[in-house]
Amino acid sequence: MQVEILFNEMPVFETERLLLRKLSLDDIQEYYEFASDPIVSANTLWDRHESLEDTINDMAYVLKNFELRRAYRWGIVYKPLNKLIGRTGLISWDVRHQRAEIGFALSSQYWNKGIMTEATREIIRYSFEQLDVNRIEGRCNYNNIGSARVLENIGMKFEGVLRQQLKIKGDFIDQKMYAVLKSDYN
Repeated sequence: MQVEILFNEMPVFETERLLLRKLSLDDIQEYYEFASDPIVSANTLWDRHESLEDTINDMAYVLKNFELRRAYRWGIVYKPLNKLIGRTGLISWDVRHQRAEIGFALSSQYWNKGIMTEATREIIRYSFEQLDVNRIEGRCNYNNIGSARVLENIGMKFEGVLRQQLKIKGDFIDQKMYAVLKSDYN
């Protein structure tokens, strides 16, 4: 797995409706708009942003992980409005085993429109074709039908349930595990 390529190239992707680019401090206001939506944050480890300060702190965390080369998140810009509406990216990896994990969040106004599938499909393609990743995993809460559908639509296969794997908002939550292999992609 060649993670250094990701940080050296800082790739930008363009699809029919979307522009995927590195997040920046210039995105604070639009990032706040989706991160403050209680529907968006309901199934996440992070709490709903209640102020711009929450968003600034979260963006600092995202950028610090970029600087430390721990994670890479792309902002999802909806081209017809030139507006940041979400994020997707590689939230962790294991170089030795050529494995990565994806994670994403999207403004609820854009759910059920195929946007997250369109965006994350580019990350899958790039990871297999350029980063020499062999396995990409994705997890979602057992009851998160929308995220499960995205994971299936990008070619991932359901592998099982990780019982009480995460503590989210005070409750232990089962996670559905999905993965796609490079051999599946090819």
